[in-house]
Order: sequence, then structure tokens, then C-alpha cells
Amino acid sequence: MKKKLALVLILMLSVCALVAALSACNKSKPEEPSDISRSVSSLLVGEDDDFAVSVESGIRETPFIADGKVGDVQEFCELTVLPLTVGEFDSVAYELYAAGEGAATLSGTLTESNFGEYKTTLTLDFVPAGIRITAGDKSSDIPLADVISGKLSSADAIVIARDLFAERIAEEQAAGKPAREIYLKLITGDRASYYYYVSFIGEGSDYWGVLIEPGSGTIISKR
Repeated sequence: MKKKLALVLILMLSVCALVAALSACNKSKPEEPSDISRSVSSLLVGEDDDFAVSVESGIRETPFIADGKVGDVQEFCELTVLPLTVGEFDSVAYELYAAGEGAATLSGTLTESNFGEYKTTLTLDFVPAGIRITAGDKSSDIPLADVISGKLSSADAIVIARDLFAERIAEEQAAGKPAREIYLKLITGDRASYYYYVSFIGEGSDYWGVLIEPGSGTIISKR
């Protein structure tokens, strides 16, 4: 009888330990809200006289359809190289590298997109400190820096946007309408100042949008 009781206690403790472990795992990896179809975790940028470079990471709906609904959302990392001088290149070779001697690197070749840019998706297991580029007779070594490091995160920007549109959101909830699809990206007009653009997308062409300065959280404009 004592042996059976001991076995039951051991089994119960094991089950409790397993549940606790699973709960800990769930807490350490919070899920993104289900109404977000695009968000940005980092945007590394750099440039010289010949090339402008960006490495953007985050999550996005794939494929993206602006229909007010969120489909399959996946993590992404995308490298973009934009030539700043006149010249045609069949391809652009790159090597991303982490900080420190003997640090990790990732290299490859890019082909031109429809907009004069050279793009590719990446799988990165390190944070790039810079990139080496070779195209035709041009060669560049460009340091990279995260434009939102030490500033508001995309989650912070979405909270600001939700607060701004709180009255509209409440009205639609009261009318029984579904939650809007939230789309966020970082935009710039001069590659010097970057802003969060947060859009609440409904059906058809119905959307709300707000531009937020990442350093202060100031609302630049809204629609």
C-alpha cells in the first residue's frame, strides 16, 4: 500500500513539473497579437557614396493581402542594396559580418529587382555590424546601425496608434465589426530620419493610418 501511494505521489509530482515547464516555455515566448500582419523588430542601415544598404527583420503576412484579415504570418529578414551612382550591374556580391575578429559572416550574390534595388531574404543567426559590397569595379565596406536602437519598439508604436484610434475602435466593436488588420513598417524620405507608419486596414480601401516618430513617440500625421 505504501509503495502504491509513493508511486502515485511521484506520478503527480512529475505531471506538475511538466505543466510548470510548459507554462514557463509559453511565458518566455509570448505570441504576437493575431491582428498584426506586419511588424519590425530591427532595421539596420548604412551607406556610402555608392550604395545604401538595409537589413530589415520582423514578422509579416505571406503573401500580404490588404483585406482587413491576417493570414499566415512568418518571421522575415530582408537585405536591400540600392546603388546611389549611375551604373548597371549584372549582380552585387555581399558579405555581412558580425563585430569582432573571426566573427560570423554570411555572403551571397544579389540580382536586380524591378525597382533598381538588389534584394534577397536571409536567414541570420547573428547581428551584422557591417557589410562588404562588390559590384563591377566598385567595392564598399559599410558599417550598419539599427535605426530604432534605444527608441520605441514597434509594439510601443502600435500601443500609441491603438490609443489614438481608441474611439473608432470602440465604435466598430460596438457595431460588431471584426478587429482591423494592423500593418506596421518603418519609412523614410531621406534615409536619415525614419518613422513608424501604422495602418489599421479594413475591408476594401477603408483604412486608418498614423506616422509616429520613434524617439519621442510624437504623432507626425494621421488619417
